[in-house]
Amino acid sequence: MISALRLTATVLNVAAAFYLHKPPLNPRTRSSVIHKSSRPDDLDIVTGIGHEPASMMRGSSSKAVKLRKQLQSVIWNNQTSTNAPIILCGPKGSGKSELAEEILCRLPSWQTRSVHQFTLEDSFHFLDTILGTVKHPGLLDELATQCFTTLIIKGFQSRHVESKERLDRRDELMHALDMLLRGQYFSTYENMTVPFMPRIIVCTSRPIEYFAQRLGEEFLDAIYIKVPSFESRKSDIEAIAEAKIHLLEGAFGLTNVQLSKEGRQLLLDHKWEIDADNELDYELSNGLEMLANEKQWNPFTKDVLQPRHLLVNTYDEKIRKRLLYDLPLLRNVIMSPWIFGKTLTYIVTPAFILINLILFLGPQSREENAALTIFWAGWWPGIMLVFPFLGRIWCAVCPFMAVGNLSQEAATKLGVELRKWPSWAEEIGPAFAFSLFYAILMWEELWDLPQSGALSACLLLLITSGAVVNSVVYENRLWCRHLCPIGAMNKLFATVSMTEVRTFKSNCEGCTTAECINGGSPTVARDRYASKGCTMGLKNNQLRDMGDCVMCMSCVANCQRESPEFNLRPIGIDYGLPWLLPKSVQSKKLALSQVETNFWLGGIICILQGSVLLHYLPKILVLVGMDPEIATAGPARDWPFAFHAIFSLSLLGFPGGLSLISDLAAIPLESAVRVIRRQLTRRPAENSAIKTLYEAMMKQNADLTSAILEWDQDGDGTVSDWEMIEAFKLLDIPTYEYDLLLNLLGKEESRTVSSLFDDIQELYFDSQEAQTGSKGLAAAYGHQLLENDFETKLSFVEIFNRLDKNGTGFVSKEEFATLSNSGYFKKPLEEVELNDLFDQADVLGNGRLNLFEFMMILRKNVKVGIQEIGYGYLPLAWGSLTAYWLGLGMQELGLTLMRVPSTFGFWVSSEVQESIPHYVFDLSTIHNVQFCVMLTSCIASVALTQKLCDDNRIGPVRFGTHAITQSIGAAMTLYLMLAPEVATVCTYC
Repeated sequence: MISALRLTATVLNVAAAFYLHKPPLNPRTRSSVIHKSSRPDDLDIVTGIGHEPASMMRGSSSKAVKLRKQLQSVIWNNQTSTNAPIILCGPKGSGKSELAEEILCRLPSWQTRSVHQFTLEDSFHFLDTILGTVKHPGLLDELATQCFTTLIIKGFQSRHVESKERLDRRDELMHALDMLLRGQYFSTYENMTVPFMPRIIVCTSRPIEYFAQRLGEEFLDAIYIKVPSFESRKSDIEAIAEAKIHLLEGAFGLTNVQLSKEGRQLLLDHKWEIDADNELDYELSNGLEMLANEKQWNPFTKDVLQPRHLLVNTYDEKIRKRLLYDLPLLRNVIMSPWIFGKTLTYIVTPAFILINLILFLGPQSREENAALTIFWAGWWPGIMLVFPFLGRIWCAVCPFMAVGNLSQEAATKLGVELRKWPSWAEEIGPAFAFSLFYAILMWEELWDLPQSGALSACLLLLITSGAVVNSVVYENRLWCRHLCPIGAMNKLFATVSMTEVRTFKSNCEGCTTAECINGGSPTVARDRYASKGCTMGLKNNQLRDMGDCVMCMSCVANCQRESPEFNLRPIGIDYGLPWLLPKSVQSKKLALSQVETNFWLGGIICILQGSVLLHYLPKILVLVGMDPEIATAGPARDWPFAFHAIFSLSLLGFPGGLSLISDLAAIPLESAVRVIRRQLTRRPAENSAIKTLYEAMMKQNADLTSAILEWDQDGDGTVSDWEMIEAFKLLDIPTYEYDLLLNLLGKEESRTVSSLFDDIQELYFDSQEAQTGSKGLAAAYGHQLLENDFETKLSFVEIFNRLDKNGTGFVSKEEFATLSNSGYFKKPLEEVELNDLFDQADVLGNGRLNLFEFMMILRKNVKVGIQEIGYGYLPLAWGSLTAYWLGLGMQELGLTLMRVPSTFGFWVSSEVQESIPHYVFDLSTIHNVQFCVMLTSCIASVALTQKLCDDNRIGPVRFGTHAITQSIGAAMTLYLMLAPEVATVCTYC
């Protein structure tokens, strides 16, 4: 027996599959003592003399307290089950290994004279060594009779396996481990079942139901400890990190290192998703090493881990610069009541009133009115240049809402009870903003507002009246959030902002006051504006993009925890990065766009491009051989004005109409091209194989769980080639079709279960079209018109899971009826339509739909709407507006001071007039700037369109059509800006 044990130990040492500890393990000691005040009271229960509890047991959250009490009551204080298996169940990275070591330290000494541990992921290579064979005993044979031993089994859920043979060996090992938990072991060497005496501690990601199903009634003897995920107990991060710091600091020659408040927030913000406890150890070690290096050259460095020491190599920290951490003075500026409250009251409002008076009472021509020059040649280029850097910050200092705020305060003082926001505001807001914007642009063109001070003032007062009326009726800023046309434009451009105000959910855990939303924090007692909280009605920690946030910083000022942050980030990150890079070098797993699209807001993108063309209407009329004077025809009941109105209306809608026509043409064209490609590049045998596979899956009528188990037998979430072949066998697919299907269904590393099912469905319908031939463009176009727009980026499998609320693996008719009301379609379906769809999908007549029936009917009846692609035009719209208004500003803004005397009626001599500073850029410089802006925006638009098409599984034909449309639009706009032969037609072109 002893020689066999020595032989086994030698093999194990060479294989390094697991290691043997000398008995017993000494209790862990701590290099420094954690302050009593920072420890929850119940920690004293589990703290022994000279022993500090494991760092993963720290914290004051309910889950941490429950974990400590459970360990105390069912293990250390439980004298009745001295040999019961202990199962620690929790996600990877939740600290199970550390807790296993903690438990080990507190087990009776006679159970820990020797300790063995091994990891399942490594054990498949040495199964014969572990389980033994008929010729020689294994390690478990030798351990079976050792009652003074503890066996720790880690990773009781191996995910990926490389072959069917390894899967079978895994099942063999899992069966042996199941018996160990029952206190038995089947010895292959002795060919009999023997008692297994060692104490067992299991670290696993499997849920309790897994063991209950495998072990049955005998499982009741085990001690089950549910370990919460690291992500679910983030409020404990400070206590856990401090404990780990005290354990690690000695190795770097440091003592009593503290974690700064900003460092704590940084750890809270981070997504600990993969292997949290080990990742935290690694990041803290790196931070302590950086701190130790700093102290070598600067002995005055404090023993404090700052944000610059932590997470320096993680993706989120590489792409973001936390300005409030790096520039502490900036927080003091934000806390000032002049940002933004007193500024709105004492600067913006008086200035706005003064400008309106100058516009009304001053000279009405632009050459003589400095206010008119600033409004049209300064404000527009200024706000366009602000968007990429500070997003929607203009709305925070907007004069329209400054007057609205004063009106709202006056109304409340008079006893007016403000109403809650109506539900219709969010529903009709985008359409209202689009319509009002269209009307304003038409008014601007037909009445020549840029050349009239009074009419320009009327435009300002019109928007102000909307803000005032809504402010005295509804609370906060309903007008800005949903109805303001300028606000809608700002919302679109703010989604690409390279700054953000963001709070991460974990920093808000335990907060009951929500002062960032409701206001009223004592930190802003002197600031009437900030004390109102978020006037846009936003929950900052739930923002998907920066479209609605006006960066007023009231949340930053109100939060006493200092959780909201002001960050610098890559431009356009809300759309998923790196979308600006060429597709060939992009990562295969880009984040999906987080921007919530809307048809009417997408329409605003188009009319903004049309507004630039509208400013070149005289040039366009000359180019088409018409009289350019039509573009200057003023309001009158005559044909020139009627033509002016018709041309203006058409030109505003031209970009949107062109993109819509292109999209409608591309959809059936893409279908036809796909058919042709299948017919030319796919052999009939491949199409037949896909048909055989899909119809076999349909006939099987399996529930979702069974279907996934067939394709993902090792449970790792991906489908390997060997798993595909095993699934083919279960579906009775002919052997000669295996290679064809493997080639058609893509590379092994990119095959997730969800994408595989989606690809099989798409290939099936493509093969059907290829075999029957194209319906023709007209028929395909008519079919597409009948399809509903898809409003969600969820995969069909994810939608199926959400509808299957009972977890049966099938969708009933009642569950299917909720599909329309769940917001998956742009156009809700009526009950009759839903019933018809269900009957079409239920080809087997079972009164329920399996996954493949459900996917089939969805794929036949939904499409991705143009608004999902239309947001790709956003950079081009910004570039067109910026190039035009920047060129105009470079021509005119430098003349503002010269126009001040005439604005106020001051007479000055010609000598004084000439001495006033003024500057106008030369035309070549202006054209160079416009060319660079347009070229950059066109490239960015094509790249963003490609990203949005990839997100929505839109093919190359539809993408290519939009890319060509964008390029034509950019070239047309640039030509109108630079064309010298018609450059003198209009003075202000």
